Amino acid sequence: MKIRGFLVVLVLAAVAVYFLWIAKTGEKQVIEEVEMFSKVKQELTKTNMDSFSREILTFVIQEGRTPKDFKELRKYHALLAVGLDGWGTAIKYERLSSDDFRLISAGKDKAFNTSDDIVIDY
Repeated sequence: MKIRGFLVVLVLAAVAVYFLWIAKTGEKQVIEEVEMFSKVKQELTKTNMDSFSREILTFVIQEGRTPKDFKELRKYHALLAVGLDGWGTAIKYERLSSDDFRLISAGKDKAFNTSDDIVIDY
């Protein structure tokens, strides 16, 4: 009887350790997947910004200057929609000069002027 009780306790302990190990490993995997998903959103944002910049550069070639704002750009590219970042927020356009501009993504927190913004000058 004592051996049976000991074996039952040993099996229960092994099962408990196994489930704790699975829970810990699963948590680590979820964290890794969330980080990968965030990286994919950052890459998607950079790709969208590059595509958007090509539309702006086409405008620069045609007009000899950067557009004043999105409205002016849409007059020449009627099908151009507002570019979105990987988190669904509209990409912000800033005209720096007649030749230079900046595109800004609000980033993961969806708020501009924070540390996670993606800013690319062209």
